[in-house]
Amino acid sequence: MSLISLDVADSVTENLGKTMILVGLTLLIVGLLLLNSFGSVLSAGSLFFGVLFLVYGFFVQVGFFSGNLRSLNGLGTVFVCISVAFFAFSVVVIQFLDITVIGYVQEIFHGARLPFFRPLISSQRPYMWLSGLCINLSLVFFVAGLVLKVYHFLKP
Repeated sequence: MSLISLDVADSVTENLGKTMILVGLTLLIVGLLLLNSFGSVLSAGSLFFGVLFLVYGFFVQVGFFSGNLRSLNGLGTVFVCISVAFFAFSVVVIQFLDITVIGYVQEIFHGARLPFFRPLISSQRPYMWLSGLCINLSLVFFVAGLVLKVYHFLKP
């Protein structure tokens, strides 16, 4: 390998965590700015990837991924990363809302009926069950990952 390629590789590994944190914050801000009361795919994707890049960038910055990934410590690391993904997905999926019109009510102003009708709407979150399931899976993977990492470090 040449000296230039080694310098580039060192620079990338040195700044990868900071870059991921910056990209994550940018995506998180874009997702929050695009957030509306009905939910949008662009906002959901930005929020999901923003949380992932932010947390994984922090993990890279503090050296969470150092070590052998083919051990119990590595399996614990993978479990913690999976739990972060499930948590981000559960937060994102809760923003979607189904709105249905269940009827119309005629407008009344000072006792006079106006020729205008106001819709009566009903709203429900169709993916609330998925959000709860992903939170539970996130907790299970997080606890399992922490137990594996602690067991690896306490093992003689």
